[in-house]
Amino acid sequence: MKNHEPANHDVFLSYFTSDRQRLYRFIYSLAPCEADAEDIFQQTSIVLWKKFDDFDQEREFYPWACRVAFHCTLNFKRSAKRRRLILNDELIGLIADERIKTSARDRFRYDMLKECISLLLPKDQELVSNVYQDGVSIQAVAQKTNRAIQTIYNRMSLIRKQLLDCVDRKTAAS
Repeated sequence: MKNHEPANHDVFLSYFTSDRQRLYRFIYSLAPCEADAEDIFQQTSIVLWKKFDDFDQEREFYPWACRVAFHCTLNFKRSAKRRRLILNDELIGLIADERIKTSARDRFRYDMLKECISLLLPKDQELVSNVYQDGVSIQAVAQKTNRAIQTIYNRMSLIRKQLLDCVDRKTAAS
């Protein structure tokens, strides 16, 4: 019996763990029933594991994984005899292509956002970190810094505008 374990399972796990949530969201966009999406995700995970040796590591993992998930979705649809699925193969293909494009664009904009945050003043970086990374409420930040809530809201509004303008400039320049 052939061993289906990839030569380097640590590399696979690194790729898979990094893109796991995005891959599930991709599948869920193709099969919006949560139970179906979970079944397809499990099947996709197994296929990715078995076929990892075929993956060209010079390329990005996520688009390859999405193609595998797309085919697993089609296979699932074909084998789902008990229920009628609404989406036909062509529509699923269009949704898959659009999600792959959108995901790449979102990842690029996220990278630009990280770059733009690093250009902020240190106190503004700290404020962004408190509000978004630490999940602290504006009210808690205001209390912690002994500033008025409205002052924090106003500052965050300016920072958001700065970041949006920066990301838009960097995106346009690319």
